[in-house]
Amino acid sequence: MERRSDYKTALMIESTIHEAQEQNRSPARALASLGVPFEIAMRVLTRPDERRHAVPPPRSADAQG
Repeated sequence: MERRSDYKTALMIESTIHEAQEQNRSPARALASLGVPFEIAMRVLTRPDERRHAVPPPRSADAQG
């Protein structure tokens, strides 16, 4: 896969997972709705330490000052 495209896909997957968790939705269903292949979804959800790009958690309103 093209590096730039692969990088963007990895970031999209990470942001989708975090958004789904914040909204108390299933990250697996959110990824499936975007058409993420099952094998990739299983890898990022079951082995998070192997993700390519970890998105830092959003800062709380208190921390933004």
